[in-house]
Amino acid sequence: MKLDPIIDSKMDKFKEKMALSDQQRGAIFEKFVNYSILIGHQPDAFNGDSELFDSINVGGYDDMGIDGIAIKVNDILIRNSYEAQSLIDKLPKLEIEFIFIQSKYKEEFTKAEFISFVSGVRDFLSLEQKMPHGNNIDELLKIKDFLINEDVIYKWSDNPSVRLYYVTMAKDHNSKTQTALSDQFKQDIANLNIYREPKVDFINKHGLKSIIDSNERNFEQVINFICSMPLTVVETVHDSCVLLCYANELKKLLISPDGLIRKSLFDDNVRDFQGNNAVNSAIAETVKNEPEKFALLNNGITIVCDKYTQSNMSINIKNPQIVNGCQTSHVLFNSNNELLSRTPIIIKLISTDNMDAINQIVRGTNSQNIVYREAFETTRRFHKDLEDFINALSPSYDRFYYERRSKQYEYNPSINYFQKINFRIMIQSVIAMFFNEPHVAYRHELKLIEMYEGRIFSDDHSKYPYFTAALSYYKIESLFRKNIIEKSKFRNFNMHLLMIFRELATGDVPNINNTLEIENYCKKLLSVLKNTEETKNKFEESTKLFQSARENWVKQGMSYDGVKDVKAFTEFILQSIKGDKEYTLEDSRYAKYSGKIARVGIDRYEKLYGFIKESSGEQIFFHSKKSFGVNFSDKAGSYVTFEKEFDPKKNKYIAVNVKLCAPL
Repeated sequence: MKLDPIIDSKMDKFKEKMALSDQQRGAIFEKFVNYSILIGHQPDAFNGDSELFDSINVGGYDDMGIDGIAIKVNDILIRNSYEAQSLIDKLPKLEIEFIFIQSKYKEEFTKAEFISFVSGVRDFLSLEQKMPHGNNIDELLKIKDFLINEDVIYKWSDNPSVRLYYVTMAKDHNSKTQTALSDQFKQDIANLNIYREPKVDFINKHGLKSIIDSNERNFEQVINFICSMPLTVVETVHDSCVLLCYANELKKLLISPDGLIRKSLFDDNVRDFQGNNAVNSAIAETVKNEPEKFALLNNGITIVCDKYTQSNMSINIKNPQIVNGCQTSHVLFNSNNELLSRTPIIIKLISTDNMDAINQIVRGTNSQNIVYREAFETTRRFHKDLEDFINALSPSYDRFYYERRSKQYEYNPSINYFQKINFRIMIQSVIAMFFNEPHVAYRHELKLIEMYEGRIFSDDHSKYPYFTAALSYYKIESLFRKNIIEKSKFRNFNMHLLMIFRELATGDVPNINNTLEIENYCKKLLSVLKNTEETKNKFEESTKLFQSARENWVKQGMSYDGVKDVKAFTEFILQSIKGDKEYTLEDSRYAKYSGKIARVGIDRYEKLYGFIKESSGEQIFFHSKKSFGVNFSDKAGSYVTFEKEFDPKKNKYIAVNVKLCAPL
């Protein structure tokens, strides 16, 4: 049964885009709602990223009464605990948010179902869980536990926030019963003494439509202005003008139907909100103390839109994009409304659909600001040329697209969700396959572009390894979707499998800087990838080799689970492929120091610590908080690799990034 023609039409398109035709309508609705709500939080979250999409959809058996769970760190949705660790190492301060979604494809609100939902959320947020839960929720619990432990708390800018969405196809919501149930839940969470007061949103079908329209930039807003002035005529621009208005009018554009700032407004901006840094704090101080001077002290914002219509002292703006002024917009959004009514701001408004003009505006309006290198990375000519290279070559293999800009192909109905390879996938796949570093590749792309600066995406690099890596990723994802390769068992190690696949198919990889050698090498690998059956067989062989290497690793006393980001395990796999039976630490080009765990203890916070005996006979202290992901409780006598870090409190070096490894 279809309950609303507009929402049902959107859901049917979503079903095709996400290849969900084999699922029941209720299950599709759950995923559709999760997707629609979460791209309001991070518009580019799911661009070509089925891993994140799979991880947040937790509905089904042992789901704790929850359909969707997402964890945000500084406005970035987190996929796994490794990515959480990577981001936390990079970020000086943390804003953490836990998002829970429950949706019902029916027209009435049911008290018992809502109680089941909030009970599951309460259990998830508690220090110990009593409800049964599946693998997806278990991984999300690991992230949650990591983010609220004492080793991370010192980076919190405030207690983590909690947000619940309860979605039905009802016409109305917010009854007295819902308010009472919501208030009781808020009190329960307050009793945990960890989180801020939760926000509980009851979304009816009208609210869901508004959220969908906002995500698609399919909205228009009338704002009032103080005065306006037209700009000079430009061939690729329909209309342009400068407006002076009060900031409370601008805020009408900024606020989404569920009270968030419209993240989709900033899709074409070169960087996201940078938090309460010195510049943004100064903007907030001006609003607070001297709002009347704001237009004099601030550069204002630049908006590109499809069309605008001016009438007297108001203007109707259709489908706007803020291409410069993300920081100012966020500060104003978080400011007091009464102050905003006294805060004048200058808006440069441009109506155009010419992409070259838009790109020129983006670069021109941001070139005078300090912008992080990674923000401009995909606007470089290299990536545009790579996009063209992929468009030219991929039809001969499997048609896929490099979506280098957020939502670049969002509105092309002929391109489905799984045909898009975004920047994150591109950089991770290349690092795994052509640098032999899958243990590093799982990190967030912002960290990777910093780590590999000057080594990747160089102007003189051939495009072949980038195309080959992207096509390989596309192929293995297809095998996961068809369950030819068991997703639950191997998905978290897809970067390791890409490296193994390349090794099995074509052997040692040449240096990516050697154009002739790398192109010849890639063409051999592409001949394998062109043969569907041979590709499938090589990836299946890759999973068997990975599993065998992992079992041999464990036989030597290593951890079964703690291998994903272990450098020595990558080398162990490579030597397994080459048939070298003996593996020593001296063989690993990654190991810096080595030794043997002499003893292990538990501190007053019930955290593990210990001492490592080095080859010199000296002992060095280590603590589990500096060695994420390994349980040392029963590992006395085990061999390890580690790095050294000077601890000013102890006035000596300590061991960090301790990893279990094979014995000497």
